[in-house]
Amino acid sequence: MAHSHLPIQHLMKQMENYSSEQKNINCRPAWLTSFVDEVAEIFNPTDDVGRVGFNCQFSEEYWEVGLFLGSTEIVGGERDGQSIAASFQFDLLHLLERFESVNRFHFNYLEQAELEAANNSASAYITIEGHLADLELVRLSVYSIPPEEAGPGFRKSHDGKINTV
Repeated sequence: MAHSHLPIQHLMKQMENYSSEQKNINCRPAWLTSFVDEVAEIFNPTDDVGRVGFNCQFSEEYWEVGLFLGSTEIVGGERDGQSIAASFQFDLLHLLERFESVNRFHFNYLEQAELEAANNSASAYITIEGHLADLELVRLSVYSIPPEEAGPGFRKSHDGKINTV
């Protein structure tokens, strides 16, 4: 089954941005990058194309990973500057198969007041915490919309042409 999203190109772009913004080397281990690639393949955009974004950080006990499908920014016309979140399906059973064992598996929904208090833009997301096959502990969140700081994945002009960002 062909996948219509662009996780590899997006990961490459993020790595370029990371290296230009940071003076140190990428500290993410190779197994984590492979895991992110595998999970990115699970996204099934409703439209023909989608772009998976992610963020990773290490806490004291585990790697925290957040994944989301990038939005599309409208350029020109009446809706200039609007961002449209991408619709997608995500196979949770397929996600569970990526883990050797699961400690937690949650669906989270936040109301507007809670979103503001938590400094979060995604009102709905799932979180799974568990061990991968190599016994690494990971906490993964899959967000319904990208965080505001992520920026758009695509720009769509008023004539319908779509460009990657």
